[in-house]
Amino acid sequence: MKAPSKERNYNPAKFKKNIGAYLDPYLAKGGPHEMAICKKCHAIYHKKRWFFDEAVYKENINKKGAQKVLCPACQKIKDKYPSGFLTLKGDFIKEKGNREEILNLIKNEETLAKGINPLERIIDIKKTTAEITVTTTNEKLAQKIGRAIYKAHKGKIKYNWSHDVKLLRATWEK
Repeated sequence: MKAPSKERNYNPAKFKKNIGAYLDPYLAKGGPHEMAICKKCHAIYHKKRWFFDEAVYKENINKKGAQKVLCPACQKIKDKYPSGFLTLKGDFIKEKGNREEILNLIKNEETLAKGINPLERIIDIKKTTAEITVTTTNEKLAQKIGRAIYKAHKGKIKYNWSHDVKLLRATWEK
């Protein structure tokens, strides 16, 4: 009979999620006071999470306990501090109809992601005749947009994850 091992089994996915908050300099370590309200986008921080609720915003905006701040996403947009880059290139995006469809898909993915996590936003979309570059506040949003474009239009997609900071550079081509 084998003696029980003294080594602990760690779930890598859970460990990775736990360290994620510490690597992002824009996420507060202890969090704001009881309630914080973003003065730009109206996101609300309460019970250690950010969310959108216009009724709660209107009810608490003038209360004394509510702290008015810039949420981490608005601060990243202001500072132009991206965590995700998605570059779209190829003959497919040069065609006007395809280009508009892809831009609509990008905006729709941002809207869906923002509904789940208000800190996932697009910082900028740069368009040239040869390519479109999307910068995001969160590496997961760049991945979601890239995956949605690949699912809708196929082509080739490549993800390059940084090993030391939360950063993704993704490239899609068709």
